[in-house]
Amino acid sequence: MFHHLVLPLGIALGSALLAPGLLARARWAPHAPRLAIAGWLTLAVLMTAAVGLGLAQLLLPLAGAHDTMALIVACTTAEDDAAQPNGRLYLLLGASLAAAALWPVQALAREHRRTRRARMRHADLLRLVGRRSAPLGAVVIEHAVPTVYCLPGRSPQIVVSSGAVRTLSRRQLDVALAHERAHLRGRHHWLSAAAHAFGTSFRWLPLGRHLRREVPLLLEMAADDRALRHGSRQALAAALYEMAAGQVDRGTLSLSGSSTVVRVRRLLTTERPRRAAAHGALTMLAYCLAAVPLLVTCCAL
Repeated sequence: MFHHLVLPLGIALGSALLAPGLLARARWAPHAPRLAIAGWLTLAVLMTAAVGLGLAQLLLPLAGAHDTMALIVACTTAEDDAAQPNGRLYLLLGASLAAAALWPVQALAREHRRTRRARMRHADLLRLVGRRSAPLGAVVIEHAVPTVYCLPGRSPQIVVSSGAVRTLSRRQLDVALAHERAHLRGRHHWLSAAAHAFGTSFRWLPLGRHLRREVPLLLEMAADDRALRHGSRQALAAALYEMAAGQVDRGTLSLSGSSTVVRVRRLLTTERPRRAAAHGALTMLAYCLAAVPLLVTCCAL
């Protein structure tokens, strides 16, 4: 009776329950962080789209709407005698997808408002206690703890403590600043906010838990890789070690943090899988091909 739900339900369960554990344990992910981030976001989109398609399958009363392939074909076919049904299909399918995405989108809007207020308060404080350093291209604050972080937003800026200026060598400071510039150029704060919002909305699912934990770490690794164009692995690892005790406010992206040990080990390890990006691409392709049996089963039923 409910055979039409095989495909969307299978994709939703696979992307929410099975694939997250496999991707979290993938050896190639730390060595191809941007591809891994794309994989996590793809899983989130797949789960949301599958839930929306399942809602459409349940709600659409039109003939053939309970057949997944018939629904997709009907939405992409423009026949004159079916113009009215096609319009209704588009409307109801779009409404179903919007309903499935409503919860995480609301969570993202709340997260954006919360971090935006925190950044505005932080920026006001920096105007009072910070001084602009042209050689560093950053705002320097008087603080004994060595720390370097960026404050995203409409007027992004990089903040360096006086403790970092005194503690870090010039090479270490340069690579630390390059790390923060990579965060700003890559708009990593948006990806971090999206991962936090989705993970909070679906924290009872493996996808939500893994997404909330893995994406921020992968963003730090991606920024590390970008920063290595301006310095050595040893310099970046030393800067991370020196600033491991640094604490920053909500809404910022910091060079140091709870992921320091993992990132230092990654930077200093001598054994790295060859062609990590190729292995990652093949793994993600295998995940996509895993949906083929579901598609065949759905069509056969």
